[in-house]
Amino acid sequence: MKKIIKLFLKLKNSLRNLIAEIKFKYFLPYFLLLSVLISAAFLSYFYVMPMYYGYMKERQDVKLLKQKIRIDYEKIRVFKIIKSFNSGLPVSEEKKVSNLIFNLGEKYKINPALILAVIRVESSFNNFSYSDVGAVGLMQIKPITGLYLIKKYGIKSKKYNYNTKYIEYLPVNYLYNPSLNIKIGARYLLSLLYEFKNLKLALFAYNVGPTLAYRTLSFTKTENGKIKFKLNADESTNRLFSDFYYGYYKRVKKYFAIYNKDIFESKKINIKD
Repeated sequence: MKKIIKLFLKLKNSLRNLIAEIKFKYFLPYFLLLSVLISAAFLSYFYVMPMYYGYMKERQDVKLLKQKIRIDYEKIRVFKIIKSFNSGLPVSEEKKVSNLIFNLGEKYKINPALILAVIRVESSFNNFSYSDVGAVGLMQIKPITGLYLIKKYGIKSKKYNYNTKYIEYLPVNYLYNPSLNIKIGARYLLSLLYEFKNLKLALFAYNVGPTLAYRTLSFTKTENGKIKFKLNADESTNRLFSDFYYGYYKRVKKYFAIYNKDIFESKKINIKD
């Protein structure tokens, strides 16, 4: 009996050792793989991920810094363009105007060079210019048009606290404020671009007025929704548009190309005829 028990225990131990050997042999690769994965996760969480996020944040900071430097440089270029003319404004006001033109360009998605080109043709950057038809300031805004645009688009002024309910037109001295004048003029230009969906026609309407522009031009819609225009068959109409095209429009186009190159340098944009 004792021999049987000893034999059984010996067999039991041999079987246990065999099972242990088999388990170790077959599960060792999985154990090693699990150890490697745990180690990799540990390293990633405590070392690799912080390094990666730090690197990405540094790249983002560098990108933002470059963008700020670029914007500051472009604002300086706008200021230098304005400074090259006798605007009649103090230097501090000219700096505000240059920042405003650039910021409005960003806000309305209008190239600041276009706003500058319109100012150049309209007033030669003379803040106190006054035309024969009663247009005032840098962007040559008429008092009645200025009031209409202020009411329609809710244009605010830090300097003037006007109540549009009780006035029929905007006082001329309000339009001599360069910031308000440019806010009105830029918003007016944007509204004409939306209305006419064509830069040349928008500038034509800015130059002669939307009412006269509609009287002068005939509009037709094509099948794909695009708007085509043609001049009305009238000698005075043809002369009016010809004067605009070869006078006002060509000059705006010329100055736009110059100012766009001065401000952005690497970006070459042309206005199509």
